[in-house]
Amino acid sequence: MKKNKCILFCVSFCAVIVLFAQSLSAHDMWVQEIEGGFSIALGHEGKADPYESARLKDVTGYTENGWPVGLDIDQEKEGCRVMADEAFCAVSALLDNRYWLKTIDGWENQRERKGLKIVEEGRSYKHTKHIVKWCAFLSGPVGQRFEIVPLKDPTSLKQGDSLPVKVFFEGKQTLKASLSKTSNMAKIHDLEPAKDETSVLVQVGPPGLQLINAKLVVPVKGKQIVWFAASLTFHTTK
Repeated sequence: MKKNKCILFCVSFCAVIVLFAQSLSAHDMWVQEIEGGFSIALGHEGKADPYESARLKDVTGYTENGWPVGLDIDQEKEGCRVMADEAFCAVSALLDNRYWLKTIDGWENQRERKGLKIVEEGRSYKHTKHIVKWCAFLSGPVGQRFEIVPLKDPTSLKQGDSLPVKVFFEGKQTLKASLSKTSNMAKIHDLEPAKDETSVLVQVGPPGLQLINAKLVVPVKGKQIVWFAASLTFHTTK
């Protein structure tokens, strides 16, 4: 009996570790609307976690004409926010997630190299874009290095509708990225390759804040790569 309990405990413990590792590697970034401005969140399944504010490198607002306006970042103890002096159709942000090692035992910060069997290593960047209100220019890229582009107004859709999107890298559509098939923030997003040159259909979740995410791996040399993550958020009411 004691042996069975021990085995059950070990299996349960390992399962927790695996889930914990998955949640660490699945952190998304998004913009939240707050009174007078926006906060930049990092977390998963709609729950924000603290992060080093120095990692946030840029926040940009876009006017109705698509004009980019750089916003001042207020660095706080466990995150960042920006205050907006004018109305914007959209807001984007860039976070430098620094250097990481993918090992046979999971993810490690690049400072921890001793005794690790490294599968891949490189730098990680996270891009996010939030639609405040729909403007025509948002059906094309706004200039992020890696971004998700909706081909029609997502804020007018209802739960269960399909939103056609494309993924762009350095201004050109890429089919090498993987994309979530739903915008439901309450779910863990399984990513699938964006194979269709026309568009990829994403199913809209329950009313409220929606999030679509994408990943891209760019080889550099040997085991060295660059990881890119992008997210697109918007609100629905139906």
